This record gives sequence, C-alpha cells and structure tokens, in this order.
Amino acid sequence: MSSIKILDCTLRDGGYINNWHFGKENIKSIINNLVLSGCEYIECGIIKDCEYNIDKTLFSDFRQLEKFIPKNSKSQFVLLVNYGDVNVEKIDFENKNIIIKVTFKKFQVKEALEYSKILIEKGYKVFINPMNTISYSSDELIDLITVVNKIKPIALSIVDTNGEMTLKDTSRLYSLINKKLNKKIIICFHSHNNLQLSFANAQILMGQNTNRTIIIDSTVLGMGRGAGNLCTELLVKYINDNYNGNYELIPILKIIDEQIKKIFSVSPWGYSAPYCISALMHCHPNYAKYLIDKKGVTIEQIAEILNRIPYEERAIYDINSIEKYAIKFNL
Repeated sequence: MSSIKILDCTLRDGGYINNWHFGKENIKSIINNLVLSGCEYIECGIIKDCEYNIDKTLFSDFRQLEKFIPKNSKSQFVLLVNYGDVNVEKIDFENKNIIIKVTFKKFQVKEALEYSKILIEKGYKVFINPMNTISYSSDELIDLITVVNKIKPIALSIVDTNGEMTLKDTSRLYSLINKKLNKKIIICFHSHNNLQLSFANAQILMGQNTNRTIIIDSTVLGMGRGAGNLCTELLVKYINDNYNGNYELIPILKIIDEQIKKIFSVSPWGYSAPYCISALMHCHPNYAKYLIDKKGVTIEQIAEILNRIPYEERAIYDINSIEKYAIKFNL
C-alpha cells in the first residue's frame, strides 16, 4: 500500500485568483492552520525576481518565507519557481529544508532539468513539475524520466494543467511513470477541475497497489484559476476515512471561514461550461477566461473560437492567438 501525503498549494496556485495578495496576517494564519491540519507539504508561493511585498506570497528571496514558518513544524515547506524566472546562481539560502518545485513548459524540458540538476548538486530538495504532462508522448516521457532518474529529485509530478485528464489518462500516465521511475522518487499529482474529475483522478492514484509514496496537490475550497483545484477539505476527509489518515479537518474549515470565503465572494471560481469546453479542446483555461471576460459570448461561440486555434497553439496561452481567432465575432 502506498504512503499518501497532501501538498496544499492554496497560497501558490490559489494566488492566481487574488494576485497572491492574501495579507501578512492571513498568510501566517493559513500556514499555521495547514500545519495544525497535518498537511505534510505546504506550498507557500512563488520565488521570482520581483519587488517583495510582505502581504503577497511572491518572494524574491527564500529568507522572506522563513518569518512565516512556525517553529518545530512537522510540515515541509515548498516554493515554486517557473523556469526562466530566476537565475540559478541567485538561488542561495541557508535553509535547505525548503523544497524548490521547478515547473516548466514542454519546450523548456532540457534546460529546466539541467537547472534542477544544479539545484540538487547545491544541496537543495527539488520537485520536478512538467506542465501539461499529458502532452508528452510515451517516448518523450521516458526520455524525461531517464534524466530524472539520473539527477534524483525528491519527486516528479503528473500535472494536469488544462484540467483535461480522464481516469483512463491518469491510469496510463501513472502506469508508465511508475514502471520507469526510480522507486525512491515520489510521484505527485497536480490537477485542475475543468471536467470535475480532479477528485476522481486523485482517487485512482491513491488506490494504486504500490509501496511508492504518492503526494496529492490540493487547495482549500479548491481555490484556483478558472474551474479551480481539488479541495483540501475533501481530500483530508477521504484519506482519513479510506486510508487511516490522521488529518484534522477543523483547521481547514477555519481557513475557509476566516480567509477563503471572503476572497470567493469577490472573485469566485469553480466549474463552468466554458472551462469544460477549454479542457475538452485541450486549451489553456486562460483562453476560456478571455472569452468569458468579454461578456455576451455564447457557449457555442466559445466552442467555435477555441476550435479555430491550431492544436500546437492551444497548450500555452497567447493573447494574440485568441484575439486573432475571435475576430470573426467582433470581440
């Protein structure tokens, strides 16, 4: 039986909703309650070249995060870096227990893995996060895994960037990765809920008959861009009921009551037909958001416009593409 752990990424992936502006005291409270809930991993934000604002979960230096980390915490803390945002030589901090999640687009894979290798050689803990993992062919995925096995990160993620993965897709990707990946490397799963399948796909992975550790990413109340993410509170209850988990639900509910519901009332997220269509057409959800924001565009028009975008342009959002293909409707 696998060891199942939770990575809550509310403060990172949820930040697309509020431009990562949670407020200093709210950041501290959310982290403290996630620690109390027993979440093993807490993804606290993004590391990038930026002007630091203590009220945001965008960090220009890893030391800025340390003031939010409770002493004697059993949780591990994660910051994401988008490959290309920060020169690898600028990543230099004493606390090597903070995990760096390196995320990258498919065309960046070679350079991003070399970037990750340098970080690992420096002594940092690294998660490898290939966006839109389903877009890799079997051979491309095997090539990626071959390098991952050599550089030995802590974990490799299956990332459902467009929220398009079905149960069959999840099983296929897991089977291939599990077979080829070094058994000591954790498999993570990060999903988006465009087809309302995040929870079902996570259950597929949690039910695997394996001794490998599995980490499931989630956010409180599913906070996230577009259709949102898998809900931490649902995941906590499910693992407690089915896999002898020992998570505390009340601290998660406190986060919803004290922080998240206020954000939701201003900028709601969740399932909608346009986001469903974007997933079915293998499009980045920001294409759907662009059309939703235009107001008055019908579902049929959204489907037609997204269908006009060439397949090779669908996975990476480009405002020039959507403007070009929406011009027929004078949008």
